[in-house]
Amino acid sequence: MTKRVGIAAVFLVGCAVGGGASQLVVPKASAQQATALPAWEMTCVDISAFSPGGMAENATVAGMRLGAQRWEPVGGNDAAWCFKRPKM
Repeated sequence: MTKRVGIAAVFLVGCAVGGGASQLVVPKASAQQATALPAWEMTCVDISAFSPGGMAENATVAGMRLGAQRWEPVGGNDAAWCFKRPKM
C-alpha cells in the first residue's frame, strides 16, 4: 500500500513539474512571425587577391567602403572577410 502511495505521489509531482515547465517553453514561430524576421544580404571580399605589399591598406579601404554602404562584418580569415546587411 505504501509503495502505491509513493508511486502516486511521484506521478503527481511529475505531472505538476511537467505542466509548470510547459509554460517556460519557447512558442513555435508562426508564418506571420517568419515574415517579420529580417532577410540578410551577404558578401565576401577576397583579401588574398590584394598585393602583399599593400594588402592591409587595400583590405582596410575595401572594408571601409563596405561599411559606408551599411555592411557589417560577420567573420573572416586570412583569405576573405564576410559582411552582412539587411535586405532593402
